Amino acid sequence: MTLATPRATLEVVKKFGLRLEKSLGQHFLIDQNILNKVVDAAVLSKEDIVVEVGPGIGTLTQALSKEAGMVIAIELDRKLKPVLDYTLQGCENVNVVFADALSIDLKELPYKLPAPNKLVSNLPYQVATPILADYLDNFPDLLLFVVMVQKEVADRIVAKPGTPEYGIFSVKAQFYCEVDRVAVVSKNVFLPPPEVSSAIVRMRRTPEPRVFVKDKELFFKVVRAAFGQRRKTIKNALLKNPQLELSSDKLDGLLKKAAIDPHRRGETLSTREFAEITNGLE
Repeated sequence: MTLATPRATLEVVKKFGLRLEKSLGQHFLIDQNILNKVVDAAVLSKEDIVVEVGPGIGTLTQALSKEAGMVIAIELDRKLKPVLDYTLQGCENVNVVFADALSIDLKELPYKLPAPNKLVSNLPYQVATPILADYLDNFPDLLLFVVMVQKEVADRIVAKPGTPEYGIFSVKAQFYCEVDRVAVVSKNVFLPPPEVSSAIVRMRRTPEPRVFVKDKELFFKVVRAAFGQRRKTIKNALLKNPQLELSSDKLDGLLKKAAIDPHRRGETLSTREFAEITNGLE
């Protein structure tokens, strides 16, 4: 059964009397071309163990099962269990785990499932950013992320310094990964259609963070301080942050050594420049 069509999806919705939950971001993909773009971007092989967050009725799950060695689908809504039992018949390499993807430990999965090396998912809009941030920080064995997210989130992931979209999450994504946008996706390829467009983003984790920092925790403190008060100059934003405890003279010397104008705003600094400030603090 191919689910990525309006007819097939409606048949499943009617068969199980599904009421789609907006609070869970349930928008089901009904376009085979977009489905192919997601799977192709992941470059899967039978060596790959894929985690999918929010399988819904199993549209992407089916496609992933054909290419990957194993698929671990994490679903919050237990009402979808009979649906997934039905749509994933014959997908012997799929394991559905009913849990909150934000609280589960991918290194200690139930049923002694192995840790995944790729995340491929049509992420629920409401939790896309916290899930990606959590998995980037805490699960270094996830080497590739191919996700369909709200276009606004995708814009932030790939944003360059000095643009309105550039922020803390941009720096985090680009600290760990090489990022690129695969495609922009119309809202009309979902049932029901969401209110906004989506985009497919690919994030390839590099063996080491893309810039060297002596203290990762301090690095993100500096980044949060810089973006916490966007209207302030980088000097004032860092100086007024109580966690950093910096004197004006020390900060002046640090910024001068890093060749950073103290009058610049935090959103104009690159990941490398944030790293230079952090290493200067060390």
